[in-house]
Amino acid sequence: MALVPPASEEDWLAFKHNKDDAARSRLAEHYLPLVKYVIDRIAYKLPDFIDREDLISEGIVGLIDALDKFEIERDLKFETYAVVRVRGSVLDSLRQLDWVPRSLRQRSREIEKAYCEVERKLGRSAKDSEVAAHLGITAKELNDTMSDVAGAVVFSFEELLQMNDEDKPLMFINRIKDSNADDPSHTLIKNEVKRLLVDAVDNLPDNERTIVGLYYSKNLTLKEIGGVLGVTESRISQLHAKALVRLKGVLTRAGDEVFAE
Repeated sequence: MALVPPASEEDWLAFKHNKDDAARSRLAEHYLPLVKYVIDRIAYKLPDFIDREDLISEGIVGLIDALDKFEIERDLKFETYAVVRVRGSVLDSLRQLDWVPRSLRQRSREIEKAYCEVERKLGRSAKDSEVAAHLGITAKELNDTMSDVAGAVVFSFEELLQMNDEDKPLMFINRIKDSNADDPSHTLIKNEVKRLLVDAVDNLPDNERTIVGLYYSKNLTLKEIGGVLGVTESRISQLHAKALVRLKGVLTRAGDEVFAE
């Protein structure tokens, strides 16, 4: 699904080859809807005191950064590159605000650790009842907590697949990359991360795998996914958070295995 039609090739060439500021401005205006798209997919789970206009400003910073650093010679859609940059800029600003209460952040870490430990032990995706038992709570208490924690999972699938060394470091790659290694090594690691994530998505429970596909491939909002699946937006948010926790756990376990060798 195309979020924004491609900008004119003339503007790209004028901007990149001739440093034309007017062309740069036209490109920024053309791709501005990408900022709204990213904000809409993040803002649903934020508290009321977070100013949407501030997030838009941060998103525009990310968009301009994407325009400046995008290489038109690469076989990559600018739209794809820009969404990652814009999202990263917005999420960075949210992390700096540290708007999530410490107790909620602690609960988020505990649940993430529980999923990771149970799935490591079982060698498969953990059921809610199994994670709840590990935490010593009921499945309902786990789901209620996940609803609260959903807003604290400031993490996105796209963040795992940054596209070059100038991007913000990947959580997994940053842990295992040798800073003295040549680029081919980095490329190999990125390919391994992609393979791990594809396998991890394939192994998600059916409902979580469907949500990940609709959200990241079909670009549906959580509300729209709820309509498709016939459940509430709150339930979709909860399942989406669980999927992200599982995927993050895959990289955590992979990193631990690398260090154990």
